Amino acid sequence: MNATIYDAVIIGAGPAGASCAVWLSLLGFKPVIVDRASEIGGLSALNPFPDPWNVTAPDLTGEEVSVQMKRSLEAARVPVLLNQQVTDIQRVEDIESETPLFRVLFGENHGIIGRNVVIATGVRHKRPVQMPEGKRYPEILLGPGKHVYMHDFVMKRVAVLGGGDNAFENAIYALDRGVKSVDIYARSIRAQQKWLETINPQSLHVGEYVFNPENMTVNGEQYDTIMVFYGYEPQLAGFNHLNLKIKESGHIWTDHDTAQTSISGIYAIGEVANRMHPCVVTSMADGIVAAKAIQHSLEIL
Repeated sequence: MNATIYDAVIIGAGPAGASCAVWLSLLGFKPVIVDRASEIGGLSALNPFPDPWNVTAPDLTGEEVSVQMKRSLEAARVPVLLNQQVTDIQRVEDIESETPLFRVLFGENHGIIGRNVVIATGVRHKRPVQMPEGKRYPEILLGPGKHVYMHDFVMKRVAVLGGGDNAFENAIYALDRGVKSVDIYARSIRAQQKWLETINPQSLHVGEYVFNPENMTVNGEQYDTIMVFYGYEPQLAGFNHLNLKIKESGHIWTDHDTAQTSISGIYAIGEVANRMHPCVVTSMADGIVAAKAIQHSLEIL
């Protein structure tokens, strides 16, 4: 086999994938990152706000943190292939290798070979069942991020769907941007008490509700903008055929100590596995767990 064989093909250039790649490179191994996005950072790259929960960079926005990730990858000389959607992972039989190899396919018939694969694809905003995949709704905002920051809220009637922290925090953000009104619809409340104390109780509707994206209505009330915060779901496209063990939550099951999945040589880190409370810091830590486990597996060969 003449093709370059990487020690790890890492799918995803967010905090988990970048951390794993940098550690592997600094440990003396050869990783490569593949990501369908056009920039490094995962969901962080879409966050224009400071992240005070990140104790190493409390004044940096998610976008600025992503720039730091890019600098770290460049300093560690990790190759990163962007704008490449992974379509398949295949086992490769190679008589020259003592362990199974994997071929990761992406784009139009492109592929790279790795001794290990690390799935770090993260999560995406849950889409309401009433909104078909692929159909655009310009005035319906899914999840937090730059699209909320760039949206014009002035004198608009806004509905917020969801009962978690993101729903309440973004409702308060909209209230500070000159809206005409904001109503929150939640089947149950999971938000912190501090957010509840800032919302007018008359604007909060708890219980079942009917959402019609075509008419931009909730319970028959029409709105100019609707913000949807139904949480996140793991991005598993391209991996379903592997029959990886999946947790009841829908995330990939992994060994607690190594981050290895139910298939030897395939690891899952960050929010796609939801091994720890999801955030930038735990995702980076997860990347280190996988990097050290891969180091151990390669050095005992």
